[in-house]
Amino acid sequence: MKKTIHFSRTVPAWQIERARKLHRACLSLQSAIQRGETKSKALRRVARNFTGRKFKSNPARHMALSAGTLRRLFRVWQRGGEVPSALIIQWRSRRTTIPAPLLVRFADFCSRTRQPNLRAAWQKFCAHGGSFGRGRRARKSLRISYGQVRYHFPVAGFYLMQSKLKAIATAQTEMGALRLAIAADIRRRLPDRPARKPAILQPEYQI
Repeated sequence: MKKTIHFSRTVPAWQIERARKLHRACLSLQSAIQRGETKSKALRRVARNFTGRKFKSNPARHMALSAGTLRRLFRVWQRGGEVPSALIIQWRSRRTTIPAPLLVRFADFCSRTRQPNLRAAWQKFCAHGGSFGRGRRARKSLRISYGQVRYHFPVAGFYLMQSKLKAIATAQTEMGALRLAIAADIRRRLPDRPARKPAILQPEYQI
């Protein structure tokens, strides 16, 4: 008998899509084990096939799945009735520890420096003291993890700023090359110093 899939209307679309992708991964793992493939090999293969897949509902997110995570989720899936809804993230309400001014400073940092990814940007930001408070808090780290930053900071906005910085750097390089080409053309056609006018000799009269 086919199990009915129920999702709450309050669940974000990307979480529903994630649950369905994980459901397919669990089905693939189950089929591989039934065919006689060792569980450890099947875990690695299925996790490798699904990791990195982007979500259509939220292109800024992608599937991050390791063999160990798949093993744990497979057990959750089995206990939950082998349906996608068993894999919906169960969020626990918690008090956020990230103050808005901190991420505003981080956004300013990201708008001025080119970084390969958000994690590298956060690590460099912390290394330069950006994650420390002001005044009395300047001596105490706020102890904010990268996971918290990724949750609260707009990842798509980060990569958009990085693309703008790259465009600016490219335009500056092209401008520099254009300036040198124009200067070379001017020097080729004109001397460094203008030629002096020839002196007009006055005729000498003898009396």
